[in-house]
Amino acid sequence: MTGTPVDNEAAPERGGFWNLWLGVGTLVFALVSVTLWFPQDIGSGFLKKSLTGQTVPGDAFFPVLLMALMVPLAVMLVFTHFRSRSGSSGEPVGDIGLGNLAFLLRAMLLVGLALLAMNWTGPALVWCTNAAGLTELSGYRAVSGTFPFDVSGFFVGGTLLTCGFIHTTRHTLRLRDVVIAAVSTAALILVFDVLLINVQLPPNADF
Repeated sequence: MTGTPVDNEAAPERGGFWNLWLGVGTLVFALVSVTLWFPQDIGSGFLKKSLTGQTVPGDAFFPVLLMALMVPLAVMLVFTHFRSRSGSSGEPVGDIGLGNLAFLLRAMLLVGLALLAMNWTGPALVWCTNAAGLTELSGYRAVSGTFPFDVSGFFVGGTLLTCGFIHTTRHTLRLRDVVIAAVSTAALILVFDVLLINVQLPPNADF
């Protein structure tokens, strides 16, 4: 007996354990880094006392923060693997094709453009204020620690990067998305430039 075309059509392959192994591997890497690598290789801890007695981020602050951000992403990958096995819808995984390579190329170009914007916005703002007669600055180095010059590059580059990935994921970009990207970047500036001491936002350390 011949079934209908729908009955004879094979279910889409979900093969591969990419999400599972990448998620588990990331969790193992984070655990090894925090318990073995960082304590042996990094001089100061998560926080330390400065010469003036203030509590400032130690050498392990940003590495540990990075691991803390990687862990929930790894858990999501593992959860996605088992959720897809339970019959929920989702795109097949396990094969790398031209679409994947094109996505990586777009991501690399987007990150590159965001970094260029991050590096050029501050000097461009100095040039604009000088041209308008508002300032007489010798260059960006002279105001690399002064608001708003010091955060302009990070704000523009971070907002551009976030908007770019939103568009890559959703294939559309709304005004609300731009506002969310700008507010998120501003929140990062508040944390790392205002609340934390002795932390320089990129690209200020290069000037």
